[in-house]
Amino acid sequence: MEILVIIINYFKMKYFIIAGLILFFACGYGQKKTEVSATGKYEARDLTLEQVKNKAIDEAKKNAMVKAGIAENVTVTDFLYTFEDNDKFKEIFQSFVSTETGAEIVVDKVRELNRDINEFGNILIEVEIEATIFKHKKEKDPEFQFRVEGIREFYYNNDGISFSFLPSMEGYLRIFNITDDTAFVLYPYSGFENPVYNDAAGRKFANNTEVQFPVNEHLDKYYFEIDDPTKGKEYNLLIFVYTKSNIPFLEDETVENIMRWIYEIPLDQRAVEQFGIIVNR
Repeated sequence: MEILVIIINYFKMKYFIIAGLILFFACGYGQKKTEVSATGKYEARDLTLEQVKNKAIDEAKKNAMVKAGIAENVTVTDFLYTFEDNDKFKEIFQSFVSTETGAEIVVDKVRELNRDINEFGNILIEVEIEATIFKHKKEKDPEFQFRVEGIREFYYNNDGISFSFLPSMEGYLRIFNITDDTAFVLYPYSGFENPVYNDAAGRKFANNTEVQFPVNEHLDKYYFEIDDPTKGKEYNLLIFVYTKSNIPFLEDETVENIMRWIYEIPLDQRAVEQFGIIVNR
């Protein structure tokens, strides 16, 4: 599944901004990271095995937060958009959550410790997780935000998508597209095989100035295409990350690397929004 009907090149030139990234985090702007392991268990009768396991993972996340010194009344919520009718899509993003308690967590590993049915007929699952917790040094900046308009939740195969972006302050934008089997940078796009579609790197967006996407003059829209002929629908998650500084994304394009990159940016230095999209054949 690709949102651009062009070949995505994963081997981008990264070296020219590595020094800036190292300086950014070396100067103390990155989040404080803590690695912890914790267990969690959940018992239910009317849920599927996968749903019970996900609930157990949520409990383990809460315990990991407490273990890392975050407030005990932790409410763990899904960071990403989820689809009610797609367990696989929700499972992909099970590891990534944010909270209102001053920290964010990425689950690195999940190990199932126990799975049983008790004397009452309830399913009981216990898991152990290894997680990285990113503690916020500052609060979110309420004045640093943006608005996106024009994105629908449902599209058909080969439909085009365009949208407007309006930031409240100057900043730098990156848009990631994540599906159930791939992840890539939608903006700024960079590829060696189709350089005509490349976006200018490091563009600074002006405050209160609306911009229409795609910004590249050679693209009228971004187009959805379901590559797998056996699929009747596919799921996309567009993640908009707007930052005060030009912070490069240098890692391989995976869900894990994208979320770690986001969480490394201090809360007061970024604004993030997600848009879930279902593409039907």
